[in-house]
Amino acid sequence: MTAPDAEMNTTPGSKTSGRAGRIVGAAIAFALLTGVMLTAHPAEAWRLVRSTDGLLLAAALAASAAFLAARGLRLRLLLGRGELGWPRATLVVGAAQAAALFVPARAGELALPLLLTRSTGRCFSSGFGTLLAARTLDLATLGMWTGAAVVAVRGVREPLVIAVSMVLLLPSLLLPVTVGVADHLALRCIAPRGLRGRRWTRRVRRVRQELDRLLQRPLRLAAATLTSIVMWGLQWAVAWTLLAAMGHWWPPSSVVAGSAAAAVANLLPFNLIGNLGTLEAGWTVAFTALGVPAQVAAATGVAAHLWGLIFAAVLGFAAWMILSSTSKRS
Repeated sequence: MTAPDAEMNTTPGSKTSGRAGRIVGAAIAFALLTGVMLTAHPAEAWRLVRSTDGLLLAAALAASAAFLAARGLRLRLLLGRGELGWPRATLVVGAAQAAALFVPARAGELALPLLLTRSTGRCFSSGFGTLLAARTLDLATLGMWTGAAVVAVRGVREPLVIAVSMVLLLPSLLLPVTVGVADHLALRCIAPRGLRGRRWTRRVRRVRQELDRLLQRPLRLAAATLTSIVMWGLQWAVAWTLLAAMGHWWPPSSVVAGSAAAAVANLLPFNLIGNLGTLEAGWTVAFTALGVPAQVAAATGVAAHLWGLIFAAVLGFAAWMILSSTSKRS
């Protein structure tokens, strides 16, 4: 990463307001987590963790590894042809996913462009453009899965949820326009403000160029979209298998609907390390609405999230160690 890309244009006031926002968000997430734990009873959540079937737990871990492999394939498709092989792309997303989960205030999201800088030699801004494309695909795919699952469970009687699904699809349509407007505004308003303004303008331009390159490869974009659908299907398979391992053999459509709602709740800007709080709260509300007793919904949410964090930590640490060792040899 070059020095201009690493530079952060912040002021004492913005740092103070950002810190205050993180504190408030963490407090809200902590309150949500406390409410879920009071509903679940910690002893019941711990019982579910201890009694998890080992064979099904191994199957859930295998599905989680397959999810990372699909995510690696999607990253390879989003990048230029031959820029990063599938195995190394899988290692990159494994390490980046762990960082996104365990680094506070969502700062770990920046691990992906940083790792792409190390693995491909591209600049941070181009890697950030790839991150935007990947996250936009995540939102669109999550919207598709959420809508399909709710229709399967409740028919078309949930117009509000369908509306939420459509809102999640909008960023994929608006991203090119939004980045184009940002590029135009940077050129008009920021570039004239000296050297630092020109540096930031160049960064915005690189992000736009990266997205433009992706739009010029419609077949690879279509393949990445299909891979994203499969990828999130594997994530639901992880959730279903973990629930089965804890003795809850719920219908797959209900598991997808509840898990998708939890993932949507996790988009809220209230989080602790590991996305604790928002995900459990969304899971509890969603599965309670689907007819699961509140205590059971809360306990399974806590237990499933704990196993998910363990999977991410194990796979992420392994990915980071392999990346580090191969970088030293190269």
